[in-house]
Amino acid sequence: MTLKAFSQGRPKNPLPPVEDPPQLALSISVSEESAKMEGKEGKIEAFLAQARKTLAPYCRHIVHNRYFQLAMFVALLLALFLPDMWVITNRPNNSDLDVLLTLVGVMFIFELLVQSIGMYKSYLYSFFFWMDLCGAGSLLLDLSYVMQSDQEVGTETVSNNAIIMRAARVAKLGARAGRFTKLAKLLRFLPGMGNVDDGAGTAKLISSKLITALSTRTSCLIILLVIIMPLFNLWAYPEEDWSPNSFVKILEACYVRYPSRFSLQLDELTAFYAQKSYQPWRISARDDVQPPVQVAAALPRTFPALTPLRMSNNMVFVGNYLKVEFNFASPNQLDAWMNVVLLLLVMVLMITFSLILSQSVSNIVLKPLEQLLTQVRQMASTIFQSVTDMEVVMKEDAHDDRSDQEESVEDTNKFGNETQLLAKVVQKLAVISEITMNKPVLDAQTLQNLAEGDRAVISGFQGTTQDTEFADRGEEVENVLDMEAIELAQRAMVENAGLSMDLLDSWNINPLELDKARNHVAAMYFCSSHNHGVEFDSVVMGNFLSDAESGYVKSAPYHNWFHAVDCTHAVWRLLGLCAADVYLNREERYAVLVSAVCHDIGHPGLNNGFLIETSHELALRYNDKSPLENMHCSRMFELVGQARCNIFSTLSKTQYHEVRKVCVEAILHTDNAQHFSMIKDVQMLYEVSADIWDASRQLFLQEDDPSLAQEAVDALRVPDNRKLMVNLILHTSDISNSMKPFRISRIWAWQVLEEFFLQGDAEARIGVPVQALNDRNTVNRPFSQVGFIEFLVSPLIFAAMRILPATEHLAVQMLMNARSWQKQWENEGKVPPSDHDKKLLNERIIKMENKFRSCQAGKSAPEKLDR
Repeated sequence: MTLKAFSQGRPKNPLPPVEDPPQLALSISVSEESAKMEGKEGKIEAFLAQARKTLAPYCRHIVHNRYFQLAMFVALLLALFLPDMWVITNRPNNSDLDVLLTLVGVMFIFELLVQSIGMYKSYLYSFFFWMDLCGAGSLLLDLSYVMQSDQEVGTETVSNNAIIMRAARVAKLGARAGRFTKLAKLLRFLPGMGNVDDGAGTAKLISSKLITALSTRTSCLIILLVIIMPLFNLWAYPEEDWSPNSFVKILEACYVRYPSRFSLQLDELTAFYAQKSYQPWRISARDDVQPPVQVAAALPRTFPALTPLRMSNNMVFVGNYLKVEFNFASPNQLDAWMNVVLLLLVMVLMITFSLILSQSVSNIVLKPLEQLLTQVRQMASTIFQSVTDMEVVMKEDAHDDRSDQEESVEDTNKFGNETQLLAKVVQKLAVISEITMNKPVLDAQTLQNLAEGDRAVISGFQGTTQDTEFADRGEEVENVLDMEAIELAQRAMVENAGLSMDLLDSWNINPLELDKARNHVAAMYFCSSHNHGVEFDSVVMGNFLSDAESGYVKSAPYHNWFHAVDCTHAVWRLLGLCAADVYLNREERYAVLVSAVCHDIGHPGLNNGFLIETSHELALRYNDKSPLENMHCSRMFELVGQARCNIFSTLSKTQYHEVRKVCVEAILHTDNAQHFSMIKDVQMLYEVSADIWDASRQLFLQEDDPSLAQEAVDALRVPDNRKLMVNLILHTSDISNSMKPFRISRIWAWQVLEEFFLQGDAEARIGVPVQALNDRNTVNRPFSQVGFIEFLVSPLIFAAMRILPATEHLAVQMLMNARSWQKQWENEGKVPPSDHDKKLLNERIIKMENKFRSCQAGKSAPEKLDR
């Protein structure tokens, strides 16, 4: 089976076409028409969306322009006060008022459209959208060409007309109150309700949102009270001044019964209204009535001084015979003044209560919360070194999102940096806690669920970690060497030995297939000064390599000189591919290369478990703590202690102590007991600075420039992280056989299994329990290699590829090898596995492949794995 990276295209239908019946053809034509209609609608929607996207920046610029805001504020004041001012100043008509209010209405509609386009995400269908729509619509009630202003009341229906008059007054008041909704937008200019910067703390943002919510609701409550309270008197018995109706009735009674006294009665009544704020200015007979002679002589009676300038002030009362017109200018002016006072009162109430709420919220919420979140911010800053970077990223994200927001009081999705930072800290702590405390890489439950062969693979690999100090010596001045000349000389040496540089620069080299001379030359090239910058005597290095080769046990099938050369080659390759020169100093790179040469020197072909079980001299000497690794370190520095092999003689005392620490630390971490703790350390390094690693991944993978991003370089230059990288590179190289091409990987697998079997033979001879993986009669070789890859190699390389993306191709090759081992297990076993067993193993490999995909941060699809 092959792991597919990309989906394949569907094959064409191989069947020949068939003619459609008429009904089917008709349905197809209808479907095509509907599809065309839907396509047109989709194009229209796409066009509108594109137009809105194009116009949105310009609309936002207009909305935030201070001159536009000033113009809209003036328009709002005109809409609120102009109708009443026209009444107070007793303007003859509303023609000029209609023009002004029409212009104001156009401005309101323009503002509504501009805000809907520019801030469609935060404004459209929001609270302020409906308030602006209501305020703009209320202007219609003040336009004379929309609302009829002439008023004529009949004496027969005085009660009903009073109710109608009151309803008209309520409607007029509602027009003013409707514009209060736009006045609520002025609240944002009050203290605590203005625009809050993106960098403001959580407490300020919450306080601003809370003040805005409370103030707008308080303002709406005041407005609703102004509108609703008068409605309760609408259906009550009208308490009206009925004197105009009485005036008409008395005159008509005199008109009918005593025509001769009509003129006198008229004088008495007009004298009565001389003390009133409203007075009759014209009394006339109805057009359809022929009055008596005495009445006709007195009518029409007109008082020019009382003639109303505004026709809206002319109140007409019509009886059976007479028509009396009253000038209500003074009451209407008083009513207009009261409207103005009411407007001002509502404005004062809105602003006053908003300020009170602002102060209360500040004292109750802002100050205590600000102190609390300041402490949270300080604590978070001490938890992670990457907190500052996280904060910068959040500010940049918030700045990008701000273009879609009108103002902070309308943004319901953004909270302060402390809250976001705390959420990230908690999330990261949870991940780190899960890595370090919750569960080991392979816990008891996992082991219990594994088959006997799988448990044998990981037997003896768990152990405890040891802490060692690693001081940062700082940057040293590099020796002035002619690196180009050294490299040319080394390449000439390699070519003269019959080796190809293309072979050395690949993962296809196999020291088992090279003779002694070529392995020596290869090791000499890997340790050359041009690879690290530390000067040494080439003769001394040659002696060191020769004596190191002699120190390896030739009878060991796996842990021999060929494995040392193979490991050194892997270290050299990883140092170059992973750009180690930008975060490891020259002494560290030199130390890890030399450590690779001697990391298994003197290995007897028996593991630590056997040495401890049999109370071997090495186990007694090193108190059962990594006896083999301690012995390798000791043998290496015994070798260096000889003058003819002292490859560290050119180093200063400080440099030598640093190199010794690096060598000891790196070799001790090749103990498989350190394997799972190293995986956790690498996982924690990634989780603590995940943003850095993900951001620098693409730069790190560029073949033409493999240097890391600066943030990643700074993170890796931390002393503890440098120590971890050295240990990781050497340990990964030590177990890199499973990540080589399958032909080479298979050869090394046979070698290591043969060494296990020889130990199993020894265990059987001396009567100690034979470890399951060491029994040559029961171990299934291909199956054991799948388990080795699954439980030991893959967790390490998957963790490493997140920090060192250049190792990704090793994981790809490892998964390809797992599939090859699976195929060999299915086809070459003595007893063919059952379908159930095949399915289980296939699921295990698929799980590894899925894990690989999840670790490929920054890629849309995993690499294609050929099997």
